[in-house]
Amino acid sequence: MISIFKMRILHWRKQLLTLLFWLLFPTIATIGIIYISNTVQEDGEIPVGLVMEEDSILANELVEFINLTDFIRMEKMSEREALQALETHELDSVFIIRDGYQEQIENGDRNRLLSSYQSDLSFAYTPVSEMIISYIQQDTGRSKAAYTVLDLSENFNSGNQWNWEEIVAKSKDIEAEEDLLQTVFSFPGAAPDSSDENVPLFDTRGLWTVFSTLATLLLFDWLIKERRNNLYPRFIFFRISYKLYLILSALIYTVLFLVFDFAALLIFHLYLGEELSWSFFFVLISYRFMLNAGVFLITLFFKNVSVFYTVSFALTLLISIISGAVLPTEGLTNIFPWLEIFNPFHSFLNGEMSLLWLLLFTFFIVLWFLRKEKTYA
Repeated sequence: MISIFKMRILHWRKQLLTLLFWLLFPTIATIGIIYISNTVQEDGEIPVGLVMEEDSILANELVEFINLTDFIRMEKMSEREALQALETHELDSVFIIRDGYQEQIENGDRNRLLSSYQSDLSFAYTPVSEMIISYIQQDTGRSKAAYTVLDLSENFNSGNQWNWEEIVAKSKDIEAEEDLLQTVFSFPGAAPDSSDENVPLFDTRGLWTVFSTLATLLLFDWLIKERRNNLYPRFIFFRISYKLYLILSALIYTVLFLVFDFAALLIFHLYLGEELSWSFFFVLISYRFMLNAGVFLITLFFKNVSVFYTVSFALTLLISIISGAVLPTEGLTNIFPWLEIFNPFHSFLNGEMSLLWLLLFTFFIVLWFLRKEKTYA
């Protein structure tokens, strides 16, 4: 084993830069895409100017609603500043809460509650304005309902004397308790989160899975090169067989990969806020052995390095699409549940040990190891 390790070091010294590049590639590519996607999400927010001529409860509730909307970046400013920013296209649109806003809603008046401005480059004015109007209509609807309840109470001489504010507050409580629709969006391997924080565009673990698969495939080209170099006859004089040499070399590569995998896990924890637990270390170990065993078997089918590289990129692209590592596949798995069983990455993406496929790949490697080779005198 020590002699094989020394032999591997001699090979690595000749291709040190290439080796380090592909070992670090999954971590660097994952962090790069996560940061770029977060920047795009932040820059993709719609800048909207808001002018408040009135400081009232309903006006502040409207401002809070706009501010909590993920795709809107609200900026409070004076009317003059807002219109000037709109002319220079720094803002997509401007909305002005006029003086008397709350009084009009309490009186059931729906006319000219807001003033709005847009420019010839306001691409998101319509959806933003419709969203704001829908919220205002909720307030005016509550107000109208409150007056209806008050009229009914007077007509039927009810003993419960409610005022307008109490009825509106009660309607809000009922609306919060009996929410008609609540949706939660999550990526495979991530726990559903009902918080108001922006959902990341890509899942860190999913991206790393795709890139680590590509890096593993491309680094296992040594198996093709060394099988092509007619090394088999030399092992007649060695203590170990040629197949055992290949398996032990693959184990050395696996240990090397695990070192960089653990480093990647620590980096993701420090810079991306990914959870770190002792149980996931064992999940990662089982995933790495499963992946390397599968790549080892795939590589055995190739004798041409160029063809192997082409298939590696195609296979990685296919994995990124159908495995659920990058794109959600809940719709397909609900229709075809067997897709999860035949997905080697399903267990790892869900934080579980990849035992089934590891045992299956190990079984095929044992069959390959025990199979007799044809020899020629």
